[in-house]
Order: sequence, then structure tokens, then C-alpha cells
Amino acid sequence: MEDDRPMISVMMPCCNNARYIEAAITSVLSQQIDVPLELLIIDDASSDDSVDRIKAIDDPRIRLMQNQTNRGIARVRNELLDAASGHFLTSLDGDDVYVDACKLAREWELLQNAPEPQRTIVYSDVRWIDGDGQTMLTASAIAPPMEGILYQAILDRRVMIPRDFLLSVDLARGVGGFDATLPIYEDWDYKLRLAQKAVFRYTGCVGIGYRRHGSGLSAAAAPLHQKCQAIIRKKHAGEGFDGDPMRLLKLAGRLHGILTRNRLRSRKAA
Repeated sequence: MEDDRPMISVMMPCCNNARYIEAAITSVLSQQIDVPLELLIIDDASSDDSVDRIKAIDDPRIRLMQNQTNRGIARVRNELLDAASGHFLTSLDGDDVYVDACKLAREWELLQNAPEPQRTIVYSDVRWIDGDGQTMLTASAIAPPMEGILYQAILDRRVMIPRDFLLSVDLARGVGGFDATLPIYEDWDYKLRLAQKAVFRYTGCVGIGYRRHGSGLSAAAAPLHQKCQAIIRKKHAGEGFDGDPMRLLKLAGRLHGILTRNRLRSRKAA
């Protein structure tokens, strides 16, 4: 029987994102990639006209779900994980945007060429933008992007923290979902659990516009940031890789070999 599931599901949480949601959706639907795609949106009881704006965009790749009461970002992310029908998953918040029309295609190519796609996460650089879409800086200017085994680097926050990355649905669902007791940084906690299972690859291109504005989660008060960071550090204290660390090291070594060969070919071609 032919598998009619989309290859990639883009998961988009939305809550009162009316100002930005159309740009977010358009940036997904305009991706230049030759595999079937679905855009799964869950609106978390918006009080603005976000839902009307979503429904006004007529595209069969859009699948909209609506919460009648606000459930919070972590629960919505878990609902998206459960409802996504793709073989591979990525994400984009309803106030963010893909800034490269080939973002998904670049990540898809790297993932398919990885030694073990089911244990690989591919990510791109992030451009921080303001409410008007103007560039503030890029994430790689603050912390370096890295490849390979990144668990400790992500825990210590000494690496560019990947976001809106591409990975297999089995890997995404296999680490237990998002912790709904965390009001913020639920994504950092989730990424740490993923990093215990997988290696990371980096496209080298800016793919996401991450919006920093007064109403976003990034505007939460400093004490809340500090409290949640402390909770996560305590939660992961003493933890490491789950499973066979030597297998991950071997996989990272194979990845390093592929990257080295690709760089040598690029230099020769130049």
C-alpha cells in the first residue's frame, strides 16, 4: 500500500500572533523542496483574529487545530508532536519566519546524507529580528554553531542552541515530549533529552528569523528565566548520554569524515 503521509510536518504553535502569522505561514508554504509537506497549526485559544487570518490562506497543506481554552506552550508543543503525520518533523513558532526559501531543502539534504538519519538532527543559523522584521544579530555571533555530540555544550549553553531543526518523528517522540511544568525553557529541556540520543549537523546557512518583541516568551522577567534555568540544570545534573556512548562517538566520527571530505571537495572546486 502506498504511504500517503507527508514526508515533513512543520509544527506551528500560535497564540495571539495575528500580526505575524501570515508571514510565518507564507515562509513555510514557499519553501523550495520537492517532498510532500504539511503545515500543522494549533491555535491556543487566541483572543485576536489569528484563526481568521489562518483560515483565509487557502492551501491544502495547512491543517489547523484549535484549542478552546489556553493550554500553554509546552502542552501545545506536545499536541503538535502527537498530531503531526510526517515521517520527519520541524517547527516554526507563529511569530517567527523562515528567512531562506531553501531552509528545509538544505536540512533535508544533509539529513538524508547522514550516516544514520534516524539519529541525526540538522539545524540552521538563526537571525534575531525585531517586531518589524529588522535584523538585530545572528545567533552564531553570540555562540558558535557546532556539530557532533552536543549534550554537554547545550547544557552549559556554550554553543548556539539549535532551534526549528529537522529530525525523524521517531526521534522527536522518543524522548518523552515537553515538560509542561516549565513556563519557559521547555524547549531547552527537550533539546537536552534529544542530545542524549542524537548527533547534530549544521547547514552553515541562516534559516530562521526569531522574533524578539515585547509580547513574546523571550520577554519574560529575568527572575523567571533564572528560576527555570536552575530547575533544568538540577534536573540534568549528573546525566549524560543515554544508551551506548561509543556508538554515538563512532557516528560522530563518521560524520566528521564526511564533513572533511566535503570541505576538501569544495576547496578543489574553488
